[in-house]
Amino acid sequence: MDSVLIVDDNKLAVDIINDLLTAWGYRTKICGNSTEVFESVADFKPDVILLDIMLPGMNGYAICNKLKTDPETRAIPIIMLTVLNDMEDRIQAYNMGADAFLSKPVKYPELKNRVEWAVRYKKSLNNMESRDMVVRTLMNVLQAADPAAYRHSADLASYCERVAKVLCVVDESLDQLVLGACLHDIGRIVTQDPRGHIQTGLKLIEPLNMRVWLAPYIRSHHEKLNGTGYPDGLTAADMPVNLKILITVNRFLELTDERGSETAALAQLTEECEKGDWCERVLAALKQAIKDADFKKKLIAK
Repeated sequence: MDSVLIVDDNKLAVDIINDLLTAWGYRTKICGNSTEVFESVADFKPDVILLDIMLPGMNGYAICNKLKTDPETRAIPIIMLTVLNDMEDRIQAYNMGADAFLSKPVKYPELKNRVEWAVRYKKSLNNMESRDMVVRTLMNVLQAADPAAYRHSADLASYCERVAKVLCVVDESLDQLVLGACLHDIGRIVTQDPRGHIQTGLKLIEPLNMRVWLAPYIRSHHEKLNGTGYPDGLTAADMPVNLKILITVNRFLELTDERGSETAALAQLTEECEKGDWCERVLAALKQAIKDADFKKKLIAK
């Protein structure tokens, strides 16, 4: 039986949600304060966590961050519950690692839908180990062959994930973007040639089933929105949002290395976006993600 941990100090709201989940066939456990959460997660081993943001003691943001940075609990989907309805609150929840966000008073059909999705998502993560093993193996080889390319790919994956969450890219699409960022330069295992590493990378992933969605990240990471990139001269109209995120963030990291600071890199990237090279919407999300990272550091330090 699938299980849900409910973390909320509002007894009336909790009792209603608990009754609904039980009627829908879930096994449940209730935590009324933040001090019980981590022990309950360890003992109850929930498939999904419903987590209120406004809690006494450690707030929901900090709890979510701690669970999502722990290898033992980071795969558990977290649905944040709050009376707050501002987009910034939603963004902060995603930046702390939340997988979904529901505003109170909760609409019961929406709750049912999101919990069902979260259970399916958890099961899909459990079945993804082979795919993740392939990615980790290839990244280990890249690290040995080209440490600089490895560090760049790891940084790109991290920034892309943060930007995508600001843009509300979630679920499988987010996973594919992160893995695509990890492996976009995988051809550098074999060659440093600016164009040759693309074809080499495509050949390396040819035996994999995930090549269907992974190939565009490898083939097109040197494209520009104005059609002056390579190898295909794609324009903005030809690119899905994930590719726009990848190429814009990739350029940001290049500029950060060149200029020596995020601030200088963002200034240069802004100029290039105005010329049509990169995506202004992604640039705005990148600036928000960097600001949120500062907020997160201050929050965790409290």
